[in-house]
Amino acid sequence: MIPLLVAAFVLSGAAGLIYESIWTRYLGLFVGHSAYAQIIVLVIFLGGMSLGAQLTSGRSRRIKSPLVWYAAIELAVGVLALGFHDVYAATTSFAYASLFPATSGVVLTMAKWSVAGLLILPQSVLLGATFPLMSAGVIRLSRDPRGPGRILSLLYFANSIGAAVGVLVAGFGLLQAVGLPGTLMVAGFVNIVVALVVGLAARAHDRAVAEAGGEEPAAAESSDRGPEWRALLLVSFGTAVASFIYEIAWIRMLSLVLGSATHSFELMLSAFILGLALGAFWVRGKVDSIADPVRFLGMVQWSMGLMAVATLPLYIVSFDWVSALLGTVQANDNGYLVFILVRYVIAAIIMLPATFCAGMTLPIITRVLMRGGAGERAIGTVYAVNTLGSIVGVIIAGLILMPLLGLKLLLIAGALVDIGLGVWLVSRRSDSGAGRLASLPGPAIAVSLALTAGILTLVGMTAKFDLPRLTSGVYRHGVVASDGDYTVPFYKDGRTASVSLRRSQDGFLTLATNGKPDASMDQGWLKGAEANGELFQLTRDLATQLLLPLVTLAHSPHTENAAVIGFGSGMSTHVLLGSPRVQEVVTIEIEPEILNAARGFRPANRRAYEDKRSTFVIDDAKSYFAASGRKFDLILSEPSNPWVSGVSGLFTREFYRRVSTQLSDNGVFGQWLHLYELSDGLATSVLYAIDEVFADYAVFFTSNADVLVVAANRPLATPDWNVALFEGVAQDLKRAVPLAAEQFESLRLGDRATLSPMIQMRGAANSDYIPVLDLGAERTRFLRENADGYTSMSEGRFDVVAALSGRKADFGRSGLSPTPEIPRSAALALGATLRALRTLSPRVGAVLHRSSETRAAAYRLDQLMRMAASNEPPADWHRWVEHVVASDAEVHGGTAGVVDSAFFAVLRRFAARTGAPVEARASVDFLHGIGSWNWPEVVAAAAVIETSKDSVGWLPEDLMRNGRVVAHIKLRNYPAATGALQLYAQRTAED
Repeated sequence: MIPLLVAAFVLSGAAGLIYESIWTRYLGLFVGHSAYAQIIVLVIFLGGMSLGAQLTSGRSRRIKSPLVWYAAIELAVGVLALGFHDVYAATTSFAYASLFPATSGVVLTMAKWSVAGLLILPQSVLLGATFPLMSAGVIRLSRDPRGPGRILSLLYFANSIGAAVGVLVAGFGLLQAVGLPGTLMVAGFVNIVVALVVGLAARAHDRAVAEAGGEEPAAAESSDRGPEWRALLLVSFGTAVASFIYEIAWIRMLSLVLGSATHSFELMLSAFILGLALGAFWVRGKVDSIADPVRFLGMVQWSMGLMAVATLPLYIVSFDWVSALLGTVQANDNGYLVFILVRYVIAAIIMLPATFCAGMTLPIITRVLMRGGAGERAIGTVYAVNTLGSIVGVIIAGLILMPLLGLKLLLIAGALVDIGLGVWLVSRRSDSGAGRLASLPGPAIAVSLALTAGILTLVGMTAKFDLPRLTSGVYRHGVVASDGDYTVPFYKDGRTASVSLRRSQDGFLTLATNGKPDASMDQGWLKGAEANGELFQLTRDLATQLLLPLVTLAHSPHTENAAVIGFGSGMSTHVLLGSPRVQEVVTIEIEPEILNAARGFRPANRRAYEDKRSTFVIDDAKSYFAASGRKFDLILSEPSNPWVSGVSGLFTREFYRRVSTQLSDNGVFGQWLHLYELSDGLATSVLYAIDEVFADYAVFFTSNADVLVVAANRPLATPDWNVALFEGVAQDLKRAVPLAAEQFESLRLGDRATLSPMIQMRGAANSDYIPVLDLGAERTRFLRENADGYTSMSEGRFDVVAALSGRKADFGRSGLSPTPEIPRSAALALGATLRALRTLSPRVGAVLHRSSETRAAAYRLDQLMRMAASNEPPADWHRWVEHVVASDAEVHGGTAGVVDSAFFAVLRRFAARTGAPVEARASVDFLHGIGSWNWPEVVAAAAVIETSKDSVGWLPEDLMRNGRVVAHIKLRNYPAATGALQLYAQRTAED
């Protein structure tokens, strides 16, 4: 029967870690993901566990059948899990609607955490009772003459190995398949199955004992609580403090190597628990036969501290391991599996030596106390005290020591706790008769201490935490930076992230969290000087950092109060404060060290720090909105990338519903979203969530792979691009290529009327409870996917979205694009340059001289016009049409619904004069039709081209498909549109 109970306890351990993981997610949605919120959630969970264990420890001996009680508790936990989601939804809805609006300040904070506690504390108390009850029941059942140590070790192992597997099953399987509610229900059913199995087994055994006329006795307990009791409970407490210091230090350290995505945390947590399980398993056969267990425990504690520090050099080398890994594996699904497995191995290599030792401590301590007369009370008491130590470790490490000491010294501090406990235990001896502790001084202790100090000093000095290496973000691109690559003027291990400011050799500044860039700035812009005497073109992050606030503000130019989620470089806050109408900008930032690091971007962000209208709030955005109840004219959300743990919750339908209630009547909401390292499906999941919540929205490019979604609860007003002329904003932009209305409009991708049908047909909303973005974004990052479906909408000759929506885009007037990395903006500038070639103004000449792309386009157009001026037909009309297509795209790039009539007149005269084939003439007509939105012309020309018996195609298939389908739609011939779409679906690879 014991193997069956051990197997059941494995499943119970798996369910327990699933609960911890999922409850953390749920409460994170409610109270936020700030450092304080994360720690308090963990304190509630661990505190409940400790209370449950302590309550059980005092009653275990009086319980006739602990296994029956265990089964009842497992059943209760399972039933509560099945209803948790509904209870959570009802409770939090009541809190948001009634409780929070009626409170404020300290009362609001207490109310928030009281609700959080009520949601998980009862289940946590029940879970805390399971280990003491199962252990007492199995020990009574086994009657092992060798003692209880083996059973305790085996049960520690079973519960821990289940937990190590459970966190992986939940994170990599269940959450993806059934979401948060479904994962909880699966864990609940596991508990119910365990309850039934253990309950039936316990009843069968009790009947057998009763028929035999016997009764399972509990181990006798002594009322003596002498020095050995207090000493070993102190060790249980202290080693838990040290272990959680290790855990928090390792997770942050490995985040710099393995990444800070949710899946990375799951791998680290599983590896940590695996070490505990293996340590308990190894000691199971030895714990009852150790001659001096107290002294052995001291050696284990001593070794644990040394091993924790000894892995620091391995940690430094692990950056090179990840670099080699990313340089070896291919960016496909098999490569991603290898990536996951190797990261798990790396985490295990760093954590296992110390956690293996940690896994031995509780079985040894419990065994010593039980054999010393404490009986079953020792099981629950040791477990409870150990859990209390975990709480203290979490608080001390996360809130105090991490910011104070930094990562390396934090880990060494944990090691010193373990070494101190080990030295204290080893320096005492156990009286075999009474099991009491007494002092045992000796020169060996002094020598050992000297050696320990030497080892710590040597490792601490050799394990050099080079800041360029630590901040290189090796998990993204596989590159480990060296000292010569850049300097690090700012680095700080904050409460939620390690924040750095890096300066490359050319002065380019990058702000990074856990090695991932979140903002950057060119040295020239930073200094406030023109680059080489020329106007700045907005590239890289600078374009996004300026355009996000400007485009959003243009949709609400009369904004008086604004909120910015995520400080980053501080440019958004700075630009919004450039409006004379803005009275307050509240910047919500979860990590205070970001505010300190971003000071390195001054004076480019000076108003964020110096303007009295600027207010900083250190909090999670969800938590702030729930607590403040304020309404804003403008809310701009630009958090970190959604694959970063905890960030994807700012891209969900539930968050957008919360934001929609925080907007004033005419308020607007701006949402930044990256399209790089993200699939079309994941990008659509975010747009779907916005589409569900807001009455209207428009999407704009802010770089070649970043977009801004501007949304509102009512139809969006026509943007007022004159916000760029506000005094403060204009002062900032005077060094940049002028941003006129045509440049702003060239950023437009589409609006709700055009995009919503596609989004509704193809997507599913990213949700708090089905977090597809959080679960999938790390994978798409590894696979180097991009949301090409969306980026391609802004490229090419024919703007499908503009045509469907009827929004015309006229020719550009400037030959210099302010945002050259955005395809449509660059295309407008190129077209303006080509049309100005006949005058060849000095400005155009300078552009031609500088840009090889512009020179090549000008050469192609010149060749085409020279040919058109002659009477000689080309040797190959197909090649001529290819030439026309290329020049047409360059002349008309970025436009929609307008054509250069003179350009087409020249081509048509030439084709007629030289007897061009009908297909070549139809190709020119087709290009003219899609450019001028002459849809009958498009349909007629396409019919000529399609009926041609020529085996070689005349126009690109994608262009033909898009033009024909849109023409039929605009002419309301939907069957023809469907037929054309199906025809080209067989011939083109593009979705």
